[in-house]
Amino acid sequence: RRKKDDVLFEALGTVDELCSIVGVVYAELIASQEQRQSNILTEDSIKDDANSIRSIYGDLLEQLLDVMSRLFDVGSHIARPVPQNQQNNVPSGREKTNGFHSHHTELLEEWIDTMTDELPELTSFILPTGSPSSAQLHVARTVCRRAERRMVPLVQDEETVDPAALAYVNRLSDYFFTAARFVNFCEDRDEVQYRSGGERGLSNRGRTDSIFLRERVVVKLKK
Repeated sequence: RRKKDDVLFEALGTVDELCSIVGVVYAELIASQEQRQSNILTEDSIKDDANSIRSIYGDLLEQLLDVMSRLFDVGSHIARPVPQNQQNNVPSGREKTNGFHSHHTELLEEWIDTMTDELPELTSFILPTGSPSSAQLHVARTVCRRAERRMVPLVQDEETVDPAALAYVNRLSDYFFTAARFVNFCEDRDEVQYRSGGERGLSNRGRTDSIFLRERVVVKLKK
């Protein structure tokens, strides 16, 4: 019997937490989309604009639904682990029925590339700002990294979790980062770049300089 703070339960709980955050993002995007629809659609424009409203985030909404389902799979895989020596005994050319298929990670890569093609190149660190959905995606990114760290002992030490599941979670955090930028792009929000505290030099001249040091450096996502 495992203890409450066992590494398996830590990993399982963190994956569950991550899935719930993705659910919040999905709900916020749906609400934002509905709000935009109610703001701009009129009787004359409803036919022309309805399709553009539905596709404001491209395939992101469907992708998030898939991600939540895959996180359920990861959680199930953690909860009912299969020893690696059993996972590897699969005839060549056959899919592992008890494992996590690498196709899901490849799909993430495709989604990342598709969104990245729409975005301007990153030239600096950016702050986790923008729309509420974008900020929540940054929260998802950080929780995803924690989930990855919690899964590592189960892969490397206990050898009960398929490395393919860990690889998926590893790439998922990068997906969330790109998706956060993509949401701001779709909503015509600006990105705020990181600014070093030493760029203007340290000063003891009072509150005015402190405010000046916190001025935003904004990058337009859309021209």
